[in-house]
Amino acid sequence: MTVRCAAMLLALVAGLLPPAARPASAPESVAPSVYTPVDVADEIMQLARVGPGDYVVDLGSGDGRLVIVAVVKYKARGGFGVDINPMMITLSNQNAARAGVEDRVRFYERDLFTTDVSEATVVTVYLLPSIMGKVEKKLLAEMQPGARVVVHDFPFPSWKPDKVIAVDSLDKIATTGFAFTQLYLYTVPPRRP
Repeated sequence: MTVRCAAMLLALVAGLLPPAARPASAPESVAPSVYTPVDVADEIMQLARVGPGDYVVDLGSGDGRLVIVAVVKYKARGGFGVDINPMMITLSNQNAARAGVEDRVRFYERDLFTTDVSEATVVTVYLLPSIMGKVEKKLLAEMQPGARVVVHDFPFPSWKPDKVIAVDSLDKIATTGFAFTQLYLYTVPPRRP
């Protein structure tokens, strides 16, 4: 992990709010609630080349903005997001209704590891480094060859990205203390026989 990534991680952790009370059977949080700034959301969609044929899934979807932007601005055919925070799910579905895309976009309170992502042509991920190896394995096992994955800030440990871009977003400073963002584009490789 680079010094910059480590510093960003510390800033993320330092800004955590106390966790909401959850039943003992609820999944453990794998990332703090940190919003993706709108300008970074646009960079993610452009990097993934999201268009009318795409079905976008956001793992750890927060307020739903990535899937909503994909459908509203980039004309994706649909998508869904998952999060373990029920308040975020309610907010996300309200945001989809306000944007007029509730017929094509849904948000679910689910553990991302039990969520089927095989329909996705694009998956977006903004989770902590400690969980990225498990996410990498899940996506490689479930997604179709040629599907794209864009990871925000913390790359997969083994999967080599097709492209990495750096983005500065002043809106990100409020949540992480940094304007700097790295985005990693991955393409699901062909299955081995």
